[in-house]
Amino acid sequence: MSFDYSILHAKSIILPVYKQVEFYLVGCGGTGSWLAPSLCRIARTLNEQGKATTLIFIDPDAVERKNVLRQNFCNAEIGLNKAQTLALRYSLSWGVEINALPALFDSQIVARDYYQREHKVKIIIGCVDNAIARQSITRALSQYQSWHTRDVATELWWLDCGNHSNSGQVLIGSHLSMEIDVYKFHELGCTKLPAPCLQHPELLKPKPEESGNSSISCAELALLNAQSLSINQRMAAEAASYLVQLGTGKLNRLATYLDLNSGFATSTFITEDVIAKIVTDAKDLAKT
Repeated sequence: MSFDYSILHAKSIILPVYKQVEFYLVGCGGTGSWLAPSLCRIARTLNEQGKATTLIFIDPDAVERKNVLRQNFCNAEIGLNKAQTLALRYSLSWGVEINALPALFDSQIVARDYYQREHKVKIIIGCVDNAIARQSITRALSQYQSWHTRDVATELWWLDCGNHSNSGQVLIGSHLSMEIDVYKFHELGCTKLPAPCLQHPELLKPKPEESGNSSISCAELALLNAQSLSINQRMAAEAASYLVQLGTGKLNRLATYLDLNSGFATSTFITEDVIAKIVTDAKDLAKT
């Protein structure tokens, strides 16, 4: 048996000094609906610490009957917009500010004040497991980086959640650069990490079932979309753990992979060797 000792050399993510936090929950279905109450707890905690926190729930879809078993909705909410339903439910019960956008994610939503230095941290939480949504989030990061120099501690982070029927991953990152010098390590930790789409470039490629011209049958689609009743809750719990540790300065991993069938979970820790490999692999892929 071999052991991974990289945790011994792992560095934590360092956030800039901030007075405000904005969480953008992109996708309020499978994982997003279960993550919503945890976000409210985190927001309430941050507010009580004097950090003004805003939640923005984004999803264009309505609750369907088939959603009730696997997602955090009930029969009475069928037909209502997912983002608005969760925002109303949890803003009332938790007393936190939640804005609901019943629409697809648009990078301009996040970019409206990039040019201002407001000591504000923004975290995009992607719970939409499709390439088009992730491409939109990638554009948001690109726009942010066009406004800020490479030496500034980043105020915009992307936490990505994706899953299959019984397995999934949580990834965090901030930058799209393939230059290793961007990801400098400091004594206390690091201020930038390769974005999820650099860690796993395949996330930006549409799956067969996302294509409008797919020849996959309805029965095959049903099998592709079949999910464990607990996978989304498990992913939401992992994502919440990332956010809590990020806020407390203790997040020293950038990826976690889990499998319900085996009960196995593993994380990739933030080390210089790991970052160098991600950047090198991304460069090599870009050349092909």
